Amino acid sequence: GVTHPWYFTRDTAKYEPFMKVDPTGEKDFIPKKLKVLAKDKLGLVIQEDGVPHCPLEDAVAALELYKKHRTKWEKAMSYKMERTKAITKC
Repeated sequence: GVTHPWYFTRDTAKYEPFMKVDPTGEKDFIPKKLKVLAKDKLGLVIQEDGVPHCPLEDAVAALELYKKHRTKWEKAMSYKMERTKAITKC
């Protein structure tokens, strides 16, 4: 498969502001479904019950989520990259 450094990835399932508290308590947070994020954050209805799943629709929703939250998301990524650099210098 194709590989790339972690800091090039923008994953809606791993972006903490898009996650919810784990009701089981096993983890701090768990990902929300893309279907829920698209509805809550963009007002888009995707992955309707009884309708075939459309990967293009999912990709568009994920990209629109990123674009809408890009500034804050990139600040979080910059912070994580700086912390990683600081830790790996030791």
